Amino acid sequence: GCMKNGKLYPLGRIERTENCETCDCKEDGMRCCFVMINLPHYDAEKCKVILHKKHCNYDVVQKDDPSKECSFFVPL
Repeated sequence: GCMKNGKLYPLGRIERTENCETCDCKEDGMRCCFVMINLPHYDAEKCKVILHKKHCNYDVVQKDDPSKECSFFVPL
């Protein structure tokens, strides 16, 4: 098996870990990628990401008022 974050996984495909990753556990190691899409670009000084591990999604909210979502921007 493969060890990741203190947990032993069996050889083969792991559909979802506790950290929202899909992994392939092979004898030579473990390779993982996130289940979620990449985070959008946001103002990291004013906003923060809240990850919901149960459903593997997230919210990007204002640091000073988490009840308000942050707007996203596309880099040029």
